[in-house]
Amino acid sequence: MTLSKKGAFSMRKILPFVLLGVFLALIPWQNAAADEEMSSSEPKVLILYHAEEQTQKEELTILDLLVGHFSSKITIQSIEEAAAEYDKGDYTHVIYFGLAKRSLTEEELFIVDQYEDIKKMFIGNFFEYFKDAQNLSIRDYRKIEAVSGDGIMIQLKEEKDMMLVNSVDTMEVLYEGVASDGDYPLIFKNGDVYYVAANSITGRLSDAVGESLFDFFEADKFPPQKLIRLEDIHPRSDPKLLKQVGDYLAERDIPYAVTVIPVYTNPETGDRIHLSQAMELVDVLKEMQENGASLIQHGYLHQYRKDETGEGFEYWDVDNDRPIYQSHDAKVKLREDFASDEEYRDFVRNVGVSYEQDYIYSSIVNGVKEMTAEGLYPIAFEAPHYSMSQTGYKELSMYFTTYVGQIQISDRTYNGTYSPVYESEPAGLHGMKVIPETLGYINPENPNAVEELIEEADYVEQFSDSYLSFFYHPYLGIETFEKVMEKMQKFDQYEWVDLKERDHKTEVNGIVVETAAGEIDVSRPINMRMSETMKNYWWVAVPIVIFIIIALASILPKIRGRKTEKDFWLK
Repeated sequence: MTLSKKGAFSMRKILPFVLLGVFLALIPWQNAAADEEMSSSEPKVLILYHAEEQTQKEELTILDLLVGHFSSKITIQSIEEAAAEYDKGDYTHVIYFGLAKRSLTEEELFIVDQYEDIKKMFIGNFFEYFKDAQNLSIRDYRKIEAVSGDGIMIQLKEEKDMMLVNSVDTMEVLYEGVASDGDYPLIFKNGDVYYVAANSITGRLSDAVGESLFDFFEADKFPPQKLIRLEDIHPRSDPKLLKQVGDYLAERDIPYAVTVIPVYTNPETGDRIHLSQAMELVDVLKEMQENGASLIQHGYLHQYRKDETGEGFEYWDVDNDRPIYQSHDAKVKLREDFASDEEYRDFVRNVGVSYEQDYIYSSIVNGVKEMTAEGLYPIAFEAPHYSMSQTGYKELSMYFTTYVGQIQISDRTYNGTYSPVYESEPAGLHGMKVIPETLGYINPENPNAVEELIEEADYVEQFSDSYLSFFYHPYLGIETFEKVMEKMQKFDQYEWVDLKERDHKTEVNGIVVETAAGEIDVSRPINMRMSETMKNYWWVAVPIVIFIIIALASILPKIRGRKTEKDFWLK
């Protein structure tokens, strides 16, 4: 079959459009393939732990946060459970963490031994019984006061125990423990097998383990970054003091974050002041948002019982050191109020946890709704005093992709928070990534607060991908802030982090706040926008309603008095 000249000409005209259509249709497949390739290249990590006490299990949160910098595909399982299942997964890296004093069974040893030709790391007790450590033995123990290696010196804040291991001479030593009588191999490797000769990784020892993971995962290293947070801004905050600090940063093109508490509660009267009642403050926050600030929701009330906003806890019953299981004014039910442990556990499981989930959900919904109604867009979340249960983090992850600050490591007590020196996406945060706070804050009661913050920055600066991150309360004034920033010039070679340049997403009840490449994209349900418009512009409706009433009052009598044609003839 042959085409006419007219037909050939028509084909030439539409061919570019056909090719363009085919190209556009292929883009999603290309993106999906790229995403799949990136996902398949991400390490798949199995953490097997051997622990007997709750305090030992709490160290898993630390290890999870360390590993989360290198992979979000983390499975955590007790070695007892793994031995019972007797299953082998397709992991690229296996980490054994021995915390308990009970010896391992043959089945438990096999669970780790079965993984061959992949990278493995052994931390803690009984690693010498695994097949990969048959030539190793423990000859003694030492208390160490520091860790050194790879150009890093870690002065521990408290002494730590380490094991002295035989037959390490032929291995590559990454870090040594510094004891009173000499230096000893602490973290070392033999090919693809790594060993940490310590049965606890709390405190600064975790930083040495974290840095060794760059070698373990063969990850690139990048210089530190800096991040400022202006903390505890609520409707009673002084807008002038806040603006002074914001202007200082904007004039120097320094991006920063601001944590916002949407409601202030008067601790004496219980009266609440919302953002909509503090428009001067809102205007300052909107200006800051336009000039470099990233807003973070910092709870909703920042108090639970009768504490002042900004001082109290919100997601932890600090009086009873437990999660929020009941209303703040309800009679507290403790273990002694129940006949047995089982009855109390039933109360916690069926009443307490359910209440906590609803409580957190309500605070998030109300906070995001009230902030976005005023044109303030939260891109991340921070729990007051960094205190929240593991249930809380799971609930939070349904609405935010980013958490800022430190993580409470257990539900046993609020008195224990941790963050690695770098960003992380651990299994325990259920898909959220954590932006760490590493340097602390300026305590007005500490005359050496600025110097101590800079000392901590000197320490954190040693580590790869680290954050030099701190927070400041603007009510302390611009003078103190200027002193801090002047001292921070020591680290001018590092970039300030603009959180809006990263991908974040907040999604609550149809409200969506997303960031990418410095831009914020916001969408809100139309019914919510209409309701707020009516609320904000009710005064426009008043004269209209009055006009309609007057018009009806003048027209109705005329309508009633008008005779129909039928009425006329009947008359």
